[in-house]
Amino acid sequence: MNTTIITLRVPEELKKELDMLALKENRSLNNYLNTILIKFVEEQKKDV
Repeated sequence: MNTTIITLRVPEELKKELDMLALKENRSLNNYLNTILIKFVEEQKKDV
């Protein structure tokens, strides 16, 4: 699988919250966000 780098700008407070959620799941922030996005896209495909 080829990967592409994207930049996401979020408020510092949101980043801190995401960091905490990723830490709870023993994931890096990047891996956590990637997982969330994959699940979201899969759900959207099911709804179509």
